[in-house]
Amino acid sequence: MTAYDIYAYAYPMFLRGADAIRHSGAGLLWNADQNCGQPFFGIGTTGLLYPPSWLFLALPGDRGLYALLLCNLLIAAFGAYGLGRQLGASRPAAVCGGLTFALSNQGIDVLTYTPVVGGPYAWLPVAMLCAERLLLIGSLSRALALAAALAFALLPGHPQVVVYLYQLIALRVVWEVATERSSRTSQFIRTFGLAFVVAPLFAAVQFVPAVESMRLSVRSSSLAAHEILPVGSYGLRDFVALFATRADINNPLHLLPPLLACGVLVSRGARRHAAFYALAGVGSLFLALGDNGVLYPLYRLLPAGSLFREPVRFLWITALCMSVLVALGTHALTHDLALAPLRRRMAVVTLPVVTLVAMWWLSARGLSAHEIWLAAAIVGSVLATACAPRLASVASAVCAAALVLDLAWMRSPPSRRLLPDGMALFARQRLFERVAAETSPNDRVFLVPSFVDYTLQHKTGSLFGVPMVSDYESQPSRRWAEYMTRLRTGRSMQSINDVQFPPQGLPSDASRPLIDLTASRFVIVGFHPDPIPQLSGPPLVLRGAFEDALLYENSDAVPRASWVPRAEVVSDPATLLEMLAERRVDPREVVLIESVPPTGLGTQSAPGGEVSFVRNDPEYVEVRVNAAAPGFLVLADQYFPGWTATVNGAETPILRANYAFRAVPVPEGTSEVTFRYDPRSLVLGGAISAVTIGAALVGLLWVSRTRSAVGSGTSAGGMGIPNGDL
Repeated sequence: MTAYDIYAYAYPMFLRGADAIRHSGAGLLWNADQNCGQPFFGIGTTGLLYPPSWLFLALPGDRGLYALLLCNLLIAAFGAYGLGRQLGASRPAAVCGGLTFALSNQGIDVLTYTPVVGGPYAWLPVAMLCAERLLLIGSLSRALALAAALAFALLPGHPQVVVYLYQLIALRVVWEVATERSSRTSQFIRTFGLAFVVAPLFAAVQFVPAVESMRLSVRSSSLAAHEILPVGSYGLRDFVALFATRADINNPLHLLPPLLACGVLVSRGARRHAAFYALAGVGSLFLALGDNGVLYPLYRLLPAGSLFREPVRFLWITALCMSVLVALGTHALTHDLALAPLRRRMAVVTLPVVTLVAMWWLSARGLSAHEIWLAAAIVGSVLATACAPRLASVASAVCAAALVLDLAWMRSPPSRRLLPDGMALFARQRLFERVAAETSPNDRVFLVPSFVDYTLQHKTGSLFGVPMVSDYESQPSRRWAEYMTRLRTGRSMQSINDVQFPPQGLPSDASRPLIDLTASRFVIVGFHPDPIPQLSGPPLVLRGAFEDALLYENSDAVPRASWVPRAEVVSDPATLLEMLAERRVDPREVVLIESVPPTGLGTQSAPGGEVSFVRNDPEYVEVRVNAAAPGFLVLADQYFPGWTATVNGAETPILRANYAFRAVPVPEGTSEVTFRYDPRSLVLGGAISAVTIGAALVGLLWVSRTRSAVGSGTSAGGMGIPNGDL
């Protein structure tokens, strides 16, 4: 299958972000083309501050995408290599660890899933490398290096990976204290506590607006069991079956890495490290079983244990741990083996043989020819080292070459594929140019997307500057999610599954009044025998067929900006939404609000007012209203913190109107109404990041001068331990 999340979400988003930057930042903060308006930068998953994303500024389309994916792949590989080296593995052995992580099944999975996840995944080994260095020498510079690695993992916008990272690092510290019986517990609390606190402060310029969006989104609270496991959980038998078919999704195993990882059983210098990563890897594997295992029900009792979906993602940690075990195991099977007595060398040779037999037993279909040859090469290289220790370096090179061939060259094609030309997303140019030519600032398009056609997705309109009512977004505001669920299904939202898995097509019980309120003058659907059900209200008029897509016009759509003479207060939001969905009031005559405004509720009836757009930018909207009596300007843009309004230059509070939109009271006569988006969360986040980075630089400079003044044996800026290199 095609990489859905890349082409339905990430790719159009990166193109839009790069285009906004090229046009002086218009649309960088607010996305006026999706969900009747929503934050762009503030949602967080845009990853605009993640440095590899900047490649889209220098490279066009596909080249930018492939460069971004390659960059994440290299970060993952070199990070795992560095982690192996830090734990004592030789260079060839560390190369094996780097290859194992970057080209693992989980690595290929996230690479073809979305850069939103692939970015944080790539920083897993880098953060653990920094943590291992901090355990060795607890210095200010190393604590800040760990904080920086965690901050980089936060920037792509998928916090689930970072939560797992925090937990893994905390367990690593506990393991160090327990196994070393170290007296440095207080030091670890200071240094790692500093890193954990400073990391989100480094990234606060993006993290604070993202937290604001998350707080208001459908992902703001713990999830129920059916939301965490929307498609069910996996059991051990499922993992075995996936390994038998060599699947790269939800399969933690590949054939060759275990043959090398088994060497940790005879490792001498890294047994303690190997034991931790082995336990963490196996523990993560059992957590991935979800409710089919014994660990996950206990994990859900933790403070953040029910925030994220799909526990099978714990396999990301299993992949990291496997790469460490491969690096240490390869080192033991080559370098350590060459130094061992002859009898021990001969005994060690049996380890990869026994492991190979076990892997063959797990594989119901048996081993392919290339797997047999590559496994034989690894076993043979270990045997050669046992017989002739001077061949250890050659054996290491053979192991690395076998991994490259197996994990990269000879593996089955990934379950997800990339399009040969991402510009194919622009194939609907004729259709959307027609729509763009006929729409005004008062109009939007309601799209019924095709889930198998990548040229007709929720974000397709944004590629052509056509404002859409819907979006493929995992963190819509709760109000908007409830509105769209009622619109699509004719019932109230029961869980986030209603948002994540909306119905395909437009069912007959969809709410026409709610569609009309979104200013949906045009409706686009994929072609099939009955594309539009018999909805209430005037029938939609077919305006044309564009290959397999149909364009309809909705004459009953309420304009995006309209003057309404009076308001009615409905304090219960659920009741208010039902009144709108059932058209109990005429939205051209009455706007429903949830509290009484200071100016009152307007007149009972009045002649219609005239409304025109003076300026229609994403973050700045100016409307001229000519009203025959005091009333309300209703703007069918999503209500969200950060927007301010003025009427004739005087600041006016924005009312939440018609459940999810905006309204401001306007006086009789002609008024100039402006809406500006200037989120305080962005200013606050930027200030926190600037102060934190400045304080970190001052701290490093102070420590450096202190060391220069009193010699290399002094304490590191009050941390109580020698300062290490940055």
